[in-house]
Formats: sequence, C-alpha cells, structure tokens
Amino acid sequence: MNLMRDDHVPGPNGAAEGLKEMRDEDLIVLVQKGHRRAFDEIVGRYKGRLFSFTLRMVKDASLAEELTQETLIRVYMHAEKYREIARFSTWVFTIATNLVRNRMRQQSRSPRFLTLNPVPDEDEQLVDPPDPVADPSRSIESEELGRLISAATAKIPEKYRVPFLLREVEQLSYEEIQRATGLKLGTVRSRINRARHRFRQNVKPLLRNEALLAELERIEARAETEED
Repeated sequence: MNLMRDDHVPGPNGAAEGLKEMRDEDLIVLVQKGHRRAFDEIVGRYKGRLFSFTLRMVKDASLAEELTQETLIRVYMHAEKYREIARFSTWVFTIATNLVRNRMRQQSRSPRFLTLNPVPDEDEQLVDPPDPVADPSRSIESEELGRLISAATAKIPEKYRVPFLLREVEQLSYEEIQRATGLKLGTVRSRINRARHRFRQNVKPLLRNEALLAELERIEARAETEED
C-alpha cells in the first residue's frame, strides 16, 4: 500500500497548497474522509519529528525508521479513531511511545545500549541536511552540546526519560504527556523533575565550554521556574 500518493482531492478551495495552511486536527478530518493528500501533509510534518524521537530512545537508525513508519501507518489505518479531545500531536506521540515501549520490552531479554542521541553517529542518517550558510562555529558548538546531552541523558532511566523527552524535546504539556503515557499527572511532574535533576547532575561536570555552560544555566532557570 502506497501511503504517499493520491491522485484526487486537493486541499481546500481546490488548491493542494491550502493543505499547508491547515491545522493538524483539520488535516486528520480530511484523512478520515479519504483525502490521502492530507495524509501526505501529515507525513511531511511528523516524519522527521517521529524519527528523531524514536532514535533518541533506541539509538538505532534502522529501528527508528521502522518505528516511525509503523507509527504513520497506524495513524492512517486508525484515523477514524481520532477525536479532537486532545491535540493531534499528543495522539501521534501516544502511538509512537507505545510502539517504542513494546519494542523495548521485546528486546529486554537481549538488551541493547539505549541512549538519547540528538546528533547521530557518523554512520547514521541525519534527519535534515546541514545548512550550507550556517555559521560553522555554531554548528560545531551545537554538535558538541548534542554529544554532551547524549552522554548525560544516557544515564537517565527509561521511565524518567520518556516523559522528559516528550516535555523537553517535543514540548508537550504535562496534561498531554499524561495522556500519552497513561501516568498520573503527579507522576508525570515527578518523573520529569527527577529526570531534569539527573540530567543536570550528569551534564554539568562534562561542560568546559563557557557558551555551553551558559546554555545549561538557561535550561536550569527554565526548569526551576516550571518546578516552582
């Protein structure tokens, strides 16, 4: 089944470009009505985000691609189940979170090394090509920060890491994370706070670059504001 092609039904007002202006929640309504170009637009918006999310959990580009594709297939196959009682992104990441957890449980008898890795290894595929006009020094700094984050988050237990990722990377609200994980709201807050504390403990000794240290301090300030 080809989920990426549709020769009928353009976007609203007869223009396929109109799909790009629509909310996710309106696009999935079109998908429910059989408009597969609307699904193409959803894929374009979410494929990179889902790949990055799953890659940070499983640190395996092939497995992350497989889980991303499976998530998108389930979004398509079960589109009719979505109701706008929650943001569409929450529904999508609920599906992805469940698939990741199921796969990790399946692999628990022969555990793999799991880590968050915002910057893939040299033999892994990058989600986005590098910006040719970007400042090289900022690119190097960003890569360094990514590797430090990877080293620090690798030490955070998985049960804390999932809500931490959904909050800090995907910017879901606490209520949305509650729906995505099935945890109680107090547990969500507690696990995110614990993950933040462990992250700061893990990463601070690794920092020698003043700019990176300043960035961490900004992260800490935001975390302390939210915790208050």
